[in-house]
Amino acid sequence: MSDHHGHRRLLFVVVAGLFVLTAVLVFVKVRFLDFSLSDRSSVFYQLDAMVSFLAAAGQPVRVSLALPELTPGYYFIPVPEGSHRFRMIEEEGDRRVVLELPPATGRQTITCRFRVVPGSVPEPMLPPPEHRFPVLSDATAAACDAVLAKADPDRRLAPEQLIPALLRELGSVSPAERKLLAGKSRSGEGTLAAAITVLGRCCIPARLLRGISLDDRRLQQQPVDFLDVYFDGEWHVFRASTGKPGLPKGFLILQRGGKSLFELSGGSHSSIRYSVTRVPAGAERLNRIRSRIIGERSFPNLTLFALPAATQNMFQKLALLPLAILLIVVARNIVGIPTMGTFMPVLIAMAFLEMKLLPGIVCFLLILSVGLAIRFWLSKLNLLMVPRISAVVVVVILLMQFISVVANAFRLRDFMAVTFFPLIIIAWTIERASTTWEEDGARNTLMQLGASLAIAAVCYLILSNGYLQYLLYSFSELNLAILGVILLLGTYTGYRVTELFRFQPLVKQ
Repeated sequence: MSDHHGHRRLLFVVVAGLFVLTAVLVFVKVRFLDFSLSDRSSVFYQLDAMVSFLAAAGQPVRVSLALPELTPGYYFIPVPEGSHRFRMIEEEGDRRVVLELPPATGRQTITCRFRVVPGSVPEPMLPPPEHRFPVLSDATAAACDAVLAKADPDRRLAPEQLIPALLRELGSVSPAERKLLAGKSRSGEGTLAAAITVLGRCCIPARLLRGISLDDRRLQQQPVDFLDVYFDGEWHVFRASTGKPGLPKGFLILQRGGKSLFELSGGSHSSIRYSVTRVPAGAERLNRIRSRIIGERSFPNLTLFALPAATQNMFQKLALLPLAILLIVVARNIVGIPTMGTFMPVLIAMAFLEMKLLPGIVCFLLILSVGLAIRFWLSKLNLLMVPRISAVVVVVILLMQFISVVANAFRLRDFMAVTFFPLIIIAWTIERASTTWEEDGARNTLMQLGASLAIAAVCYLILSNGYLQYLLYSFSELNLAILGVILLLGTYTGYRVTELFRFQPLVKQ
């Protein structure tokens, strides 16, 4: 008995220590390191440009990367904190970042890092274009006139009206016509390249504009193209898909003019991708203090904020898992809600993160219903467990493909976000539900599925909360306090809330 009380006291001491340590670390970050408890202040963006290529054996590698253009509302600061050091040069009037590496072999990935700081930056004064329109062949000129005749039959539309109509018309032409209109444009063979040619036929200067969204919910991004058109004495941006003027909120301009985003020598099969993540400004102060104490190069930067942006985005989502797990502990051990598996609701919630909540629930119920029917039919064949689960996975894959095709046909984009991760989760949920159905009956199975779905919805709201994500990632020591609460709940041996309601008639007697 004394040993039991001794272990309990030790547990309380450990929990108290976790709470005190959490409070101290949070206080130090807020008071001395300029960390903010608000996710709307003292935040900058970390932009990683990652160039992947197959290195040519024995040849030095040189990568020339376009420096991001000045975007209203943001400052750009190249930082030597990426994988490699770099230098800045100017080529043909364009500022570029150059990285030079010794010879290498195999697949290589190099990273150039930029700091994007929100601020009151005025609209840049862009110079007017040089009116040098290419000479078109007779076939290309005739194709341009045909498109213009459909987009503006009366030739009376102003440029701001002509451009959306032109983009809609070009979206419906055949690939061969689009390729003819694009010609030898450096902008490629798509709709925007064709629009640049057609507008040149009207003596309206136009060019390609590329950029990415400052959205840290995406692990990686590819540049998105816009149409940049000059009329009325200034440049105007139009979206390629809708023709809507203006840039989306939080859009970062990478390049104007259709020139290459990057150039590579000493390698082949190259590609570029970008990752963006939000970083608390206090992380910079923490890094400066670390550098002063241990030296810039004497020891690696052992902080989460030194990780690549894509990795940070992944860990930002994982940072909320302890809070979701705490919810499961409270639901099962304190409230007494039966769930389909211990942590299955959390896994279902993570599957919902690939879609929005309502499309996720609809797809989950649809796939679960069909999967259970197939699973019951398979059980009659007396298959072994591994082949049975494998068959369920194949069926789920076919169902997801069918849902994606139908969603694409009806332009239901949210229903198309199906990936490998929710596939495995749903397959195991089907197997677990069918086993519970056979052992405990339909009523208990439906109750557990309903409870699991309800808790999964709450977990989804937690995991998708931007402020909680920022808080638990910037102040990761808060998970120590969550750990302490879980340890305390582990000592609870009293009645659960549902048991109080269940035994209430006996209490009255």
